[in-house]
Amino acid sequence: MDDYLEILKKFKDVKEILDLCNDVQKLRGYYRTRQFQKMQEHITSLMIKYLAETVAWNICNPQQPTTCEQAYINAENFLCAKGVKLVVEKISGYKSRLSPAEISFIESVKPME
Repeated sequence: MDDYLEILKKFKDVKEILDLCNDVQKLRGYYRTRQFQKMQEHITSLMIKYLAETVAWNICNPQQPTTCEQAYINAENFLCAKGVKLVVEKISGYKSRLSPAEISFIESVKPME
């Protein structure tokens, strides 16, 4: 699976998932246009928005990013895990809306505590 965002978009009828998709697109836009200060501000806002998950993520991933690229990758991985958690928890029968490859991807993502 190339891009978890495409999977999440299939569930954008759920507001929390739609909001997460928008967060991913905003993060990618800042990174792509090299607006690293705005990207970091967005990451900080995500950390506040998802405070409990951020604490759990940082416990499991204690090595903090030191570069903009590392911060971006870490944020992408966090948002992917958060998105998968939302799909699994909020969408009953989610597998019926996905291809076998997409189901395999969802099942391969390390669950967020």
